Amino acid sequence: MKHNIPTLVDAPDELSRAGVLGVLAGARYRPVVVKGGWEAVVASGKAIPEVVILVLSGTIDNIDAVAKKIEAMAKRSRVIILADCCEANLVRRALCAGGTAFLPRSIAGDTLIQTLNLALDGEVVFPAQIRGEVFTCSELSSPPKHNDNTETMTPSERPGRLSLREIDILKRLVQGDSNKQISRQLDISETTVKVHVKAILRKIRVRNRTQAAIWGLDNLGGMLISNTEVAPAPSNLPPMSHGSNGYPPTPPDNQRNNDRGFARQ
Repeated sequence: MKHNIPTLVDAPDELSRAGVLGVLAGARYRPVVVKGGWEAVVASGKAIPEVVILVLSGTIDNIDAVAKKIEAMAKRSRVIILADCCEANLVRRALCAGGTAFLPRSIAGDTLIQTLNLALDGEVVFPAQIRGEVFTCSELSSPPKHNDNTETMTPSERPGRLSLREIDILKRLVQGDSNKQISRQLDISETTVKVHVKAILRKIRVRNRTQAAIWGLDNLGGMLISNTEVAPAPSNLPPMSHGSNGYPPTPPDNQRNNDRGFARQ
């Protein structure tokens, strides 16, 4: 297989870095040789790698700093996080910051390569067993603290300055509806739905539907409570024979599952 995808391994120590590089050997991911990780690459003025594998060691005390670093990386590269700790809040923050995948450091080498391939295809991957916690909004179980009636809001008061139609579609993204489902529910074409989804991603500054769904849970609050069609979180999905799709539920013909316990979008 041709080695043609520049890949940086940003690890806290040389042993961790060498271990990941050993997994990449023979795959199509060409290691970017530089000491100092991401900051060193940026400072050097060299070409930014297409993929960054960020290794997080031990317990993360400063999640804000990690999220800020991932956000800077994600603006220019696909970011795959390997961590000792896969606590739901950390995974959530990493995905919201732009991370493409979040995996435990204990994964097998072939699973890492598979995840890198999925990341390049635009998919998001994280541990399926915490999917319910990742897609949980505390406001869903408490009364609205502000005006959640979008009809009476001015454009500047609406979350993300979204239009009424965009808010309606975002609610359905939180629920996990496909473009086809949304088009049927709102009696508009799939092309129009795609245009609205792109506008939503641009306005709330996220990269994919998964991040949009998480943003919606955090920012729509009581608007979701009033919408009886929206499920609060996909934690009650029925078990599947080969793991489970941990993102907002999708119809059977759109489900793509794997057998390694990771959720995919």
